[in-house]
Amino acid sequence: MSETKSNSNEEIRQLVLEEVEAAILPLKKTVAGLETQLAGMKKSDGGTKKKKEFRLKANEILKLRKKWKLNRKTFGGLFRVSGEEVRDWEHGKNSPVPKTAELIVHISYMSKKERNALLKAIAADAAAASSQTETTTTPNPA
Repeated sequence: MSETKSNSNEEIRQLVLEEVEAAILPLKKTVAGLETQLAGMKKSDGGTKKKKEFRLKANEILKLRKKWKLNRKTFGGLFRVSGEEVRDWEHGKNSPVPKTAELIVHISYMSKKERNALLKAIAADAAAASSQTETTTTPNPA
């Protein structure tokens, strides 16, 4: 690969990373704010209340995935599980762990715009990670 092409690829990769960071930053701030609120709520109840576990029924997961117009693989990617795992959730063979169920519920309350921004950020992050893997595993011809 010529040096010019290599430099161009590096510049493109850098631009993609900057765009991903710009898209993720507002989400990180939102999460940080929610974590702060949650920490305050835990302190205010004095630890006497039992932590609420989120449970989702199989048909609820299927309805959300269809509503969001996502295939199982993409939906699973939001929660770092496989499409097969999502299928098992939808068929009632097993359930998401409580923390994942809670995350699904929180995302279900996001606006369509926020949800799409999250999906784009995850897709861009996955693309950047796979391109970085390709550059580290592809031998460099002399």
